[in-house]
Order: sequence, then structure tokens, then C-alpha cells
Amino acid sequence: MVKFLFWTLIIFLILRWLLKPFLKVMVIRSAQKMAENMQQQYNQQQRPKYPEGSIHVDHIPGPKTSKKGNNGPSDEYIDFEEVK
Repeated sequence: MVKFLFWTLIIFLILRWLLKPFLKVMVIRSAQKMAENMQQQYNQQQRPKYPEGSIHVDHIPGPKTSKKGNNGPSDEYIDFEEVK
């Protein structure tokens, strides 16, 4: 039982000693990659889509068709009574 604990401790210390520099490099690389992605997103947000002074129309409404007699619900008057 003592041998098992001894070897487990030795293996743990060796793995910790070997993996520490590897993990450090991996963390640094992932942080750099994240910083690059954030910088790209920032640059995309700052860049205007269209040159200054140009006019851009996103939506052109179609022609309105109105029929006599049917003005729609927006033109109707609704009587209002306050209930207490």
C-alpha cells in the first residue's frame, strides 16, 4: 500500500512538472487568439458600410391601394367610456 501511494505521488509530480509549461503555452495562445478575434470584431464595427455622404435606402414601400368604403380599422372611431 505504501509503494502504491509513493508511485502515485511520484507520477503525479512528474506529470505536473511536465504539463505545467505545456498548459502555460496553451493558455497564452488561446488568450492571443481571443484578443485577435476581439480586435477584428472591433474593426468591423468601426468601419462604416457606406462612404460618408452617400445615400442608401433599405426599403422602398410599394404603391398604396385604397378602396372607397373600406378605410380599414385604423380609420374607425371607437367610443371610449371610463369604467370605475
